[in-house]
Amino acid sequence: MSIQRRSLIVGVGAAALLPASVTRGTTPPVRIPIELTESRVLVDCSIGGRGPFQFLIDTGGTIGLIDMKLAEKLKLKMLGQTTLALTVGRKPYPILEVPDFEFGGQLRQPRAAFAGVEDFGFGGGAVGSLAAGVLTAADGELDFEMREWRIYQDGSPDRTGWTRYERAIVHHGNRNGSAFMFADVVLGGRSFRFGLDTGMPNSTRVYRKAAEAMGLWDGPRWSPTAPGGKGRMVRAPAFELAGATIEGVMVTMLDRPEWGVFDAGIVGLPLLRRFNIATGAAEGAVYLKRNGLGPQSERYNRAGIWIERDGKETKVGVVGAGSPAEEAGLERGDRLIGADFDALIDRMYDPAGTKIALTVEHAGVRRDLTLTLADYL
Repeated sequence: MSIQRRSLIVGVGAAALLPASVTRGTTPPVRIPIELTESRVLVDCSIGGRGPFQFLIDTGGTIGLIDMKLAEKLKLKMLGQTTLALTVGRKPYPILEVPDFEFGGQLRQPRAAFAGVEDFGFGGGAVGSLAAGVLTAADGELDFEMREWRIYQDGSPDRTGWTRYERAIVHHGNRNGSAFMFADVVLGGRSFRFGLDTGMPNSTRVYRKAAEAMGLWDGPRWSPTAPGGKGRMVRAPAFELAGATIEGVMVTMLDRPEWGVFDAGIVGLPLLRRFNIATGAAEGAVYLKRNGLGPQSERYNRAGIWIERDGKETKVGVVGAGSPAEEAGLERGDRLIGADFDALIDRMYDPAGTKIALTVEHAGVRRDLTLTLADYL
């Protein structure tokens, strides 16, 4: 069943929360506290007077999501189904009516609709997500430094000192879904328009066509990453956004886009949190301004190897260029004798200097070697 009333969709209907008639410049903004973790932007919400429940703000989402266990506990009414590509491929999800949905104790939406999901892994204790429309459907601002989400009821304030991006609020595909936010990013001396996704835990994701144009894909040093070791992680020498240059940004490169809406790349929360984000809904503009937050600690595969299960055994799937694994002579197809698959994956993310003893079998010949982790990117 297709939901026709846009005002029902959380992530699109935020504008319906605001007064219909105000005098410009006379109404103060609505201020909603947010919690900022390393990988999530969280806001306390209530449903039908019950809660609070934590929801993450996901500007890469087209529709709000809610955990089915909570939906069943609250006895939410099913409205129909919609088809979404939330993971790999597209599949139907139930659409649930959520009564009296309240954001941070400040704004109330009498009726909203969420897609119900099971075992989604929101993280950070969250039980659901708010889609991009909570920001793009009204003039708003995510102030990460002040830990505050502001909604302006009669027009945005003066944005002097901010970088403005024109035609940067864009609908794509689902006409009942949220509009997404974009901004221009410079990597490798080339400029591309990237999506802004507060729900993505990677600093930056770039897709192969753009990565090749930037000269990043076949760089001298990269670490294999998901999916299936086909992705590559590199450290970009310079990343430019909103007039700020940030050096040494970790970039995850994938062979092809997961969603057509973001076809060049995505800026995720670890990098976005260093900029305040504002929207001018009527003119379709996005504004960014560097704030005072610094970089986060980084965790990546310091062995530069992707391993795979082979029955009960473990084998080498991909060896990254310039990696400690390559230096140790490991090759695709090598069997790692006696290796604990899960424990080995965990150890590859240990600090530089960590030594991992391995017994390797190649073409029927076994040898012992020591793999020393390094900050090689």
